[in-house]
Amino acid sequence: MGRDGCGRAPSPARSDARISRKKGVLDVTNGSKAVRRRYHDAWNSGDTAALDGIMTPDVVNHSPLPGQADGVEGFKQALRWMRSGVPDLTITIDSSVAEGDRVSTRWTGTGTHSGELMGIPATGRRVTVSGIDICRISDGRIAEYWQELDTLSMLQQLGVIPAR
Repeated sequence: MGRDGCGRAPSPARSDARISRKKGVLDVTNGSKAVRRRYHDAWNSGDTAALDGIMTPDVVNHSPLPGQADGVEGFKQALRWMRSGVPDLTITIDSSVAEGDRVSTRWTGTGTHSGELMGIPATGRRVTVSGIDICRISDGRIAEYWQELDTLSMLQQLGVIPAR
């Protein structure tokens, strides 16, 4: 039999409790990551209706775009804006970390700027932008959302501002 850190053999009850807690954390973590994956799948497909099952109706966006509405309707609006400016948008999840009710995802988006985007007429240029999102998950849905986006690099790639 193995020994715990104090040289004692762990009791079966203590050992089982630790395993159960670990399994519970893993299940929550995998569930949170799955919610995030579904969110990015909706962006990749342009499926605004899918957001209703992924986000709470009153999801709080701590990083809204200028003019973006509140709640899930604002996320649908942002998705439509982005897909109209970059119709071939593809988002790849680079890494995802979950702890407790939060999941953080680092991602890369690529596509061709073939429509108006944030008031910028189509340039036909291919762009790659990176971002990091943090979400609070509640009852299997995104309830709060934070985002850091490399907007400077995107605007440089579009030729809106000079690259250094």
